[in-house]
Amino acid sequence: MNDRLKSLYQTVILTKAKDKKFVGQLESYTHSITAYNPLCGDKYELQIIVEDDVVKSLKYNGSGCSISKASTTVLCEKLEGCNAQQVLSGIAEFMEIVDSDASRNAEEITKNEELLAFAAAREFPERKSCADLSWKELQKQFNQLFPYHSKE
Repeated sequence: MNDRLKSLYQTVILTKAKDKKFVGQLESYTHSITAYNPLCGDKYELQIIVEDDVVKSLKYNGSGCSISKASTTVLCEKLEGCNAQQVLSGIAEFMEIVDSDASRNAEEITKNEELLAFAAAREFPERKSCADLSWKELQKQFNQLFPYHSKE
């Protein structure tokens, strides 16, 4: 991992793990997704409002390590306001960034520094499950959020 990515990792993870903008409960929501890692105990409930095939709002509650918390915050930031196709693209982009088997360098995938910070998971496979926890669960539940869209 180059020095730039190391620095991004340290800065973004610490900053986003403390960010409370998306922490809390929505008064009402259309979907609830639970992301849980039984190996480390990280657990988050994502509350999501989807209207007219657009993610209108997201909040989360739960606890976990700084990496999973920062990643869940970034997920909320990046996907709020997105339509079904943008959500799929966002998930695919993030999953490729953290995938150590990906054929492309993380910096070829995105220029977004907040997303690039999670490329460190490629170097530390034991942290990948922390980084992609909420993203993976959202990917699994995609058809519930957007029943009229195919993952294809």
